Amino acid sequence: MSEAARIVDRPVAAAILRATLELGYTPLQARIIAGRLSEADLAKLPELLNLQLSGLTPPDLLPDIDIASECIVSAIKQGLPILLISDFDADGASAHAVLKFAFRDYFGVSEARIHSYIGHRLRDGYGVTETLTDRIIAEAPRPALIITADQGSTDHERIARLRDHGFIVVITDHHGVPASGPPPAAMACVNPVREDSAFPDPYIAGVQVAWLLCCAVRQRLIRDGDLPARAPKLGGLLDLVALGTMADCVNLARSINNKAIIARGLAIMNSPVARPAWQALYVASHCKGPITAATLAFHFAPVINARGRLDSALGSVDLLMSDSVPVAEELAQHFVEHNTERKAVQSNMLQRSTKQAAQQVRDGAAAITIFDPEGHAGVHGICAARLAESFGRPVAYFSPKNDAEHITASLRTVHGFHVRNALAEIAGRYPDDFVAWGGHAGAGGVTLKRDGLQRFAEAWASTAANALRDHRVGPEIVTDGALEVTPSFAVVEELAALEPFGRQWEHPVFRSHGRIEQIRPVGDGRHLKLVVKMNAMDYDAIWFGAVENGVCPVGVGQTVLMAYELDVNMFRDTTTLQLRIRHAALVDGGA
Repeated sequence: MSEAARIVDRPVAAAILRATLELGYTPLQARIIAGRLSEADLAKLPELLNLQLSGLTPPDLLPDIDIASECIVSAIKQGLPILLISDFDADGASAHAVLKFAFRDYFGVSEARIHSYIGHRLRDGYGVTETLTDRIIAEAPRPALIITADQGSTDHERIARLRDHGFIVVITDHHGVPASGPPPAAMACVNPVREDSAFPDPYIAGVQVAWLLCCAVRQRLIRDGDLPARAPKLGGLLDLVALGTMADCVNLARSINNKAIIARGLAIMNSPVARPAWQALYVASHCKGPITAATLAFHFAPVINARGRLDSALGSVDLLMSDSVPVAEELAQHFVEHNTERKAVQSNMLQRSTKQAAQQVRDGAAAITIFDPEGHAGVHGICAARLAESFGRPVAYFSPKNDAEHITASLRTVHGFHVRNALAEIAGRYPDDFVAWGGHAGAGGVTLKRDGLQRFAEAWASTAANALRDHRVGPEIVTDGALEVTPSFAVVEELAALEPFGRQWEHPVFRSHGRIEQIRPVGDGRHLKLVVKMNAMDYDAIWFGAVENGVCPVGVGQTVLMAYELDVNMFRDTTTLQLRIRHAALVDGGA
């Protein structure tokens, strides 16, 4: 069992609160905003709250954007083959689809000239790996242009091999760049987190970097007279950019682009001419109501990601690019089955790893390192994230690679601990143990020599102890305090004006004492439907995943301190207000 979570309130930035009220936001909205931004964000507040596409940062400030666009336009004019290489997650698949759509439908490149490569998570691993490089060198036409999406910034050796075999490489990525700089073998490295980057938003996803590059290519083609001045803009691809952005859990609070991109993408998805992929995923995922940011995060993205976790992610690109609803529906249903399989694998892995994690916590570890001999690398990240949430500590989840000499892990973190910086420090301490590593603030991946595991675990824990020495470790449920108005549909609409919600711009969560009036298990028995009396009024409530190991955490008549979201439930053409309980703890003497 994981530790009991503490319910804590967000600090509210007073200057942000005053400024948002002056901008015309309601007191409740201002409080929500001021709980997600800090005084340091005050100067950029209007930009951070702007959802208009006119406020998007143009591509011109991205490093190497002129070199990259010139190189791509030259390849298009020369008739060179275009090779697209992307990551196997939803961000990578979305970026792959954006690039392919742009070249085929906007830039006039025949589909026969476009070649797709996505590394297999288990056979190849993350990035431009040796096995993927071998495959490209063995079978791809050359000379050719290679464009990476959502990867490549740390892959100099493989990119040098590709260059030496007649390939021109342009990198698009958003992951961390080595201290030595971007790969010199690449013709260009378009990455907003480079130290020399003038791009003001380091939080955009890989798919948005790819889309911005395509925007720059369009501008250059128009300038050179190869496209008419009124050639279609690339805004029609923002639904794909929205999916990848939500799926990659990038920062929405401090990005001056992400929320606007997602808002526009959702508008496209909810239009009458939405892509077959969205129609198919909506049906296969049993969604109700309009497609929202939560739909992308909790329904569409897991299904797309499941394909890349358990099989080749090229099928995900096929689904996103499908122009046939029946074909898309068949693919989506197949991916839902993959997601069901992923959930079963995940459940077994969490059962095994939770015991290890609990013992490490009892031993006083500030960070958790799991080694799971039966683990599936495609599910590492999800399990690491769940353990980090349950135990309130950074987690590295390892299992063996296909060979006997190496192990691989996904890493997830908690507030106050930067994954990539920690990896850089540990790799500098034990360079001979590391085969490959990379990531960003919130997540990372690493491949180690097997005999380096103990050294890594000790360094991982000590690095976390230093970084978190001023933080109270342990699981927390962060709320926006007590809701000072009566829950209603009007309040739901008031909060919805701050959508889209996501990482660092989380959906509002409130706390309250309540008395359990009714309990009914639903679904597979792990979820509860309840009636809760709060402020002398009864409210319907749903609590997903409440029952662990057959144990119901609350009983009728008990008083609890709960953290909850306001939710709208649509069932059989009836819409009702309900509480979505995130956590509930018995109040002393509340039985």
